[in-house]
Amino acid sequence: MGNEAKQQIQDSWQQLLDAVSVEQNVSALTLGVYLLVGGAMALYIRMLYRKFGASPSDADSITRVFPLLTLVTIGVIAVVKSSMALSLGLVGALSIVRFRSAIKEPEELVYLFLCIGVGLGLGAGQPLLALAMLLVATLYVVGMHYSGKGRRDVSLMLTITGAAKNFSGPAESSVLQIIQQTCGPYTLQRFDIEGTRGQIRIGIQAASSTETAQMMVRLRDQLPDCELSFVNLSALV
Repeated sequence: MGNEAKQQIQDSWQQLLDAVSVEQNVSALTLGVYLLVGGAMALYIRMLYRKFGASPSDADSITRVFPLLTLVTIGVIAVVKSSMALSLGLVGALSIVRFRSAIKEPEELVYLFLCIGVGLGLGAGQPLLALAMLLVATLYVVGMHYSGKGRRDVSLMLTITGAAKNFSGPAESSVLQIIQQTCGPYTLQRFDIEGTRGQIRIGIQAASSTETAQMMVRLRDQLPDCELSFVNLSALV
């Protein structure tokens, strides 16, 4: 029994040495280079989303998975591309995986698919294809951003409460006239006057949180006796 066990150990060791061939060493080195390149591309995609994305203020919650998602995709494709059996096994394994993280913006899903696409290209040994995909995506993102189409209008609900005289006084000093001059076009949602108190609720558009804060400061200066309240309706979706 001792000799048989020793022989089995020697055979297993020899099989392991035969498995680690020069060709596999070269493949592993190539895969390592692709992983490094993929990580750099994923960091670039992260920077692209943080700079030009629709929700850069909370970008870290989604962009921190970009590098890992790209690296995992490269590794998986590199393993299964040479074997049909492994490919079928991957399909079966992924069938039990569920992605339950909340995606608030469709744009986030697009960037995730971009990371997967880059990972697929590098894992399949097509670095130029992955690079071309990334460059074309960059051109579209930057072009749409600076053309104004990449900016998301924030829908705001503004509620103003104050003395009834502020709502029914002269036209040039009324709340509605001040809102028109300060906020631009608006949609009147509700207008109430009860006794000596009045309240108005309108819907307006603002391009960014900075513009919203500046708008609120201007209204505060124009309506010092009124109470102001802003609600970002887009954040409630």
